[in-house]
Amino acid sequence: MNPLLCFAHRGASGHEPENTLSAVEKAIILGSDWIEVDVYAVEGELIVIHDERLERTTNGTGSVMDKTLAYLQSLDAGKGQQIPSLREVFDCVDHRAVINV
Repeated sequence: MNPLLCFAHRGASGHEPENTLSAVEKAIILGSDWIEVDVYAVEGELIVIHDERLERTTNGTGSVMDKTLAYLQSLDAGKGQQIPSLREVFDCVDHRAVINV
């Protein structure tokens, strides 16, 4: 029998703000095998955020694609967390889980 795999959808989004480094770290601590994140390309950088708009998950407003990278990185994504880059998520995971982008 194949073992059951645990996917952390947007990190441990039930415990920490979704798609943040704290959600990714919490998912690993809780034993998740896979971390699923969503990305947008902004100014050549892949940033980790799910929604097309900012209102639900950050203190920003408007469309992700209408904002500068500097503005997006300045937002609070919950509990003082910032919107991370995909590179930051890779660094945080550090081979402790598989990442599904």
